[in-house]
Amino acid sequence: MTAEPSRPLVAWMQLVRLPNVFTVLADVGAAFLLVGGGPLPVARFALVLAAGVALYWAGMILNDVFDLEKDKAERKTRPIASGAISVQAAKSAGWACLILGVLLAAASGYVPSADHATTWLPAAIALALAGLIVAYDGPLKPTPIAPAAMGGCRVLSFLLGASPLLAMDEGLPVVPRYVLVIAMGFGVYVMGITTVARDEAIGGHRINLRTGFVVMMVGGVTLALAPSFSLAETRVGWAIASTSQFAMLIGLIFLPIALRGLRAQLHPEPAVIGNLIRISILTIIPLSAAFAFLGAGPAWGVAVFALVVPALLLATRLRVT
Repeated sequence: MTAEPSRPLVAWMQLVRLPNVFTVLADVGAAFLLVGGGPLPVARFALVLAAGVALYWAGMILNDVFDLEKDKAERKTRPIASGAISVQAAKSAGWACLILGVLLAAASGYVPSADHATTWLPAAIALALAGLIVAYDGPLKPTPIAPAAMGGCRVLSFLLGASPLLAMDEGLPVVPRYVLVIAMGFGVYVMGITTVARDEAIGGHRINLRTGFVVMMVGGVTLALAPSFSLAETRVGWAIASTSQFAMLIGLIFLPIALRGLRAQLHPEPAVIGNLIRISILTIIPLSAAFAFLGAGPAWGVAVFALVVPALLLATRLRVT
């Protein structure tokens, strides 16, 4: 059941796709925990999490601002299209969140830390992410490269989480290969989800459905193999020493997605595809939890995984897509 955007608070919750925000907390937080082995320094951790949320909300709000005319024709219950939220209020909130996200990210790199140098990298990544968000919501969405742009947003989201802790060498950031591969894995996975979602309302074109599903699986394989790219860069004390054990963990997380994806191939109906998309998006949380576990141990892995609870509860009342 989905909530009608009749009340102001519910309307704003629907506009920002509130259940999805927990996927951002998960992947940004997991990146920080993976690189740092824990939530220290706390101020940088809190700021980069807030930055990730602000940028995500900006993308969700501006998405509906750009899609207003289309929503009036096809999705009249959307908060702006229905009149529950004014266009001006949405524009103001969207651009404000975009600016706030960049400022918070920049601050996360300059908060004093005894163990980490100041860095301009979070600000640069946030600026790139903000630009890609606007590009996707605006001119890129109708084009064939839209799924790649959405995947790029998730790549930058993960890198944003890691950026406040990455070392600097002669003024330039040092990004470990395994961090880049994990970010790419999440990006490819989200690119696949976006491809599947392109024709959700009409039951899916077989080419989008099949291509998107294959791309999602490629993303999953990339995530499973990512720790093997660490080599000598591996942080001492990773909680899961065996790359094969970690790959098995990612495989188990992906199994329900694979089964639902196969079902969607056989029964490409809007409800089946919508369910695949919803579960695939929320699966970003347990995937992120696996990397939090890898870098910071089981307690933090469980803490990130626990974000599934509010996400699922809210997803029963609010739309994810």
